[in-house]
Amino acid sequence: MTIKLLTIRFKTRILVLSTTVLLAFGCAKIQVYDTSATNSELNNSFWVFESDTVMITYEFWANKGVMSFSVYNKANKPIYIDWKNSSFIHDYNKMNYWVDEEFSTLQSFYGGYYYKGPLLKPGYAVTAGTQTSSSKTVKPERVTFIPPKSYYYRTQFYLVPNNYFPINTKVASIRYADEDKPKKSNSFQEVNYDYRTSPLKFRNYLAFSFSESAQTFFFVDNEFYVSSIKQMKKSLFRGRLTNRDTYNEEYTLPFRRPTSFFFEIAPEYSY
Repeated sequence: MTIKLLTIRFKTRILVLSTTVLLAFGCAKIQVYDTSATNSELNNSFWVFESDTVMITYEFWANKGVMSFSVYNKANKPIYIDWKNSSFIHDYNKMNYWVDEEFSTLQSFYGGYYYKGPLLKPGYAVTAGTQTSSSKTVKPERVTFIPPKSYYYRTQFYLVPNNYFPINTKVASIRYADEDKPKKSNSFQEVNYDYRTSPLKFRNYLAFSFSESAQTFFFVDNEFYVSSIKQMKKSLFRGRLTNRDTYNEEYTLPFRRPTSFFFEIAPEYSY
């Protein structure tokens, strides 16, 4: 009788644990961060800065967000980017694009801010999946040469590297209806910000010249800020499944924008 009672209690505990884990996964949340720009314009859904010499196109869409951009040389002669005199500025904190160290050391230099995934080119497919890490050890170039009428791409820093920004989930819910299934609706919470109240501001400060050994530069300083945060269930964020194979699943991602990014909130488990 004692053994039978212990067996029943053990099975009951396993059932409770399993139910708790399933509920935790079912409650997984995603935050989608929309951005605004202070000196870039929307062009085909991308933030774009353009001068007589360069056109810089941005795309932030990735988990934790990334500072991903392309530089197009509009001039009829080469231009150079000096990374020692350029910076990514995260909430007034200066992050160097270049330090005189090898790549492996550079990764640890900035801790969680340093992006370890593959190069992301604006306009190319960026999925909601995980990024692969790189173990290659190279010494980054200090000056980048860009020929006339050509592009250069760079991806280096996370926008929200560690913790997400909690929002007031008691705000009124916004209903979202699937265009293909208008009778089916979901809801999410959204909080909006202006430049003054934004929880995150970041800048891309680039030093350009027309000579590899130049001592004088012309600078581009592009600034962005988070203008809204949407919080939703993971199922709503992913949307409908469009393709599945052995290695990958593709979803519609209805909230995806080049000017936005997302943060997957890890579910908390309580046993």
